[in-house]
Amino acid sequence: MLRMNVRDAALFDLPPEVIYLNTCGAGPRLHAVNAAAHTALHASARPWETGEADWHAAVENLRRNTASLLGTTPDALAFCPSVGHGMSLAALNLPLAAGQSVVVLAAEHPSNRLAWEHACTRAGAVLQQACCEPGQDWTHAVLQHIDAHTAVVSVPHAHWADGALLDLPRIALAARAAGAALVIDASQSLGILPLDFEALAPDFVIAPGHKWLLGAYGLGWLWAAPHWREHGQPLEHGIAARQAEGDFASLARTPAYRDGARRFDFGAHAHPLLVPMAMAAIDQLQTWGLDAVRSRVAALVNHLETGLTQRGLGDGLTPGHAPHFCAWRPPPDRLAAVTAAAREAGCILANRAGALRIAPYLHINEGQIDRLVDVLASST
Repeated sequence: MLRMNVRDAALFDLPPEVIYLNTCGAGPRLHAVNAAAHTALHASARPWETGEADWHAAVENLRRNTASLLGTTPDALAFCPSVGHGMSLAALNLPLAAGQSVVVLAAEHPSNRLAWEHACTRAGAVLQQACCEPGQDWTHAVLQHIDAHTAVVSVPHAHWADGALLDLPRIALAARAAGAALVIDASQSLGILPLDFEALAPDFVIAPGHKWLLGAYGLGWLWAAPHWREHGQPLEHGIAARQAEGDFASLARTPAYRDGARRFDFGAHAHPLLVPMAMAAIDQLQTWGLDAVRSRVAALVNHLETGLTQRGLGDGLTPGHAPHFCAWRPPPDRLAAVTAAAREAGCILANRAGALRIAPYLHINEGQIDRLVDVLASST
């Protein structure tokens, strides 16, 4: 297990009085990522010193290193500016006809849901929103909605609001049996939870880069299945996804797409600041190793659960939550007071659907978790 010490915690750009517990919103910023941004900003003001080969190499190095970290191949990855963009791309490619349905979670994040709402309206299909009834988990709710009419199942790995974990292997099996496509929103898992792309065989997996991958806002990832790497249609059409090879004099013809999922790269993917920032983050994640990161963060969440349970507050925790984050629900009439007390104590949490989402990372230690538990217990 990775044990963070004072030197490790110093890798993050956070003031000592802040207990930042909102990795689900944006990952804590590494000093190395900030340094990469400053260096890149200076370099971007001198474009004559950077050749096209350098630009291409930086993009492909990031793609290759990220693929290695995530256990996939570079040809499977495309740069994606947002989850909404990626979902719209998936909706453009996956067949959907009148009378068919798309299954999503009720109270799903809009970045996942809205693209499918539009696709269903356009096709005359039905958006099935799986509701989690009392005593039921999200996996069971989704499985109940998959049938012969299902064309697409689009679900998260972990629920964005409270960390409830979905059983992706069971859902993938049911989707395949129904002949339905599978899209995974990995916003709250890519970079910390393992994802077996080959076994799950989804059509698309989409995640931003600024959460558990510790990069900057605006540069994330789309994983595409082999069929779509060869036959998929991009959401936008620009030269960045095609094999121009610098020969701009011959653009009267239309060059072929680049290999693999590169056809889906959005036009501004070679951003002069975002690419170096993402590379610095991926380098640090490779140094730690995702297994070690996951073990350490899970230990912090377990410490939180133990502390809340000892104070008689364990019932407020999300049942069946992911190992790396959860939510704690205070009595409704105390929510505002508890939220204010946490903020006053320097504990940065997200208030989502009447619960406090708690998402630590490697900059956090057990003493800070104990401080949070004290605040929650004293303000409830």
